[in-house]
Amino acid sequence: MIATGGAPNSHILENHSLLGRSNSAQGQQNSETRTCSWAQHKVNKLHLKLRGPDSALMKAAKHNDTKLISYIIDRHPTSLQLCLKQKNRNPAIQAAVHGKTEALQLLINYGALPDTVLASESYEKGEGNLPRLFVRSGRHSSYSPADFTSKIMKVLLENNDTNVNSVNCIQDFTGSMYMTPTELVNSQVGAKNRGVISELLASDPRTRVNTKIGFEYSGPFKSSFHIKFPPEFSFYKKTGERKIPVSLIGQAILLNNPHLALTLLDRPDLDPGKPDGTVENLLIIFFNKLAKGLFYNLGDPLRKKMIASEEFRRQILNCDSLLAKRRFILLLSMDFKSRNIQHIEELIWLNRDELNTRIRHELSQYDIRESVEREV
Repeated sequence: MIATGGAPNSHILENHSLLGRSNSAQGQQNSETRTCSWAQHKVNKLHLKLRGPDSALMKAAKHNDTKLISYIIDRHPTSLQLCLKQKNRNPAIQAAVHGKTEALQLLINYGALPDTVLASESYEKGEGNLPRLFVRSGRHSSYSPADFTSKIMKVLLENNDTNVNSVNCIQDFTGSMYMTPTELVNSQVGAKNRGVISELLASDPRTRVNTKIGFEYSGPFKSSFHIKFPPEFSFYKKTGERKIPVSLIGQAILLNNPHLALTLLDRPDLDPGKPDGTVENLLIIFFNKLAKGLFYNLGDPLRKKMIASEEFRRQILNCDSLLAKRRFILLLSMDFKSRNIQHIEELIWLNRDELNTRIRHELSQYDIRESVEREV
């Protein structure tokens, strides 16, 4: 079962004048009357006569028939209420799924909500009553924003009212996961446009990049991917909790999305020390990928972010995990160009205080203006 961050507000449509075109919609329609072939337009008009305006509006959106879209909305304004519906019974979603940018923009001009197209509320139940977001085969049967073209996503992102940080509740085994659109797109591993769409989302200055999810290791989030995760026992979890907290940059690396990871590392506001409780798992995930020969190109920019993050340094010094401290020391001393993880044997014999002393020593080799926090 999927719940969403909130139902669309019908008053948004009511605030638009549907009895006559707005100037923007009129101009949009005039410049795009030839976006649908004459023959297809005739078929669509016949569909209007036989099946009614609601069905015809769906068909017009699918075929980019902007002329018919305006015709229907002008004469049957209540048909635009379809754009409030979930799943694929929504003209705006139909336009987006089929890559029809002109039809999508025209519907938005008339009052369709970009958030409804971008949200996860279209995901239906799949195998074993699981959301299609996490079916066992690792592929989704309903549409995903990760399948949109870059032009479609740009139409959505260019709208000032689009909420790029809307939180969607996704059922994961016995609990729930709360995911932003960027996290949702990243989770669609098999989608053809996942990389470029997640890159567009992460590049939007409105997108919050210091987010996290909490997933259950035995749940569909993990079992749906053909990606080998680190062992469950290696992940950090709060005492008494089942959820494994992973930051957005950790999710990008975990699910092999270099487009998203590099875009995030270019963001000046990315802090690998946030949200709280994700630091150890980021190190676990990154070293797991390095051991497989992956993501060495992220080494230098990720290390710079970690060193510059006061929150990251504080959590590493205050944590009880000796392994996390050892990994951070290794990361500070690594030459990523050599693509070789050098294990420092002496670290195995150092206790917590000695490892912290070593961390401070390694950090002192870098130009850090902020003082390194001492453990409490």
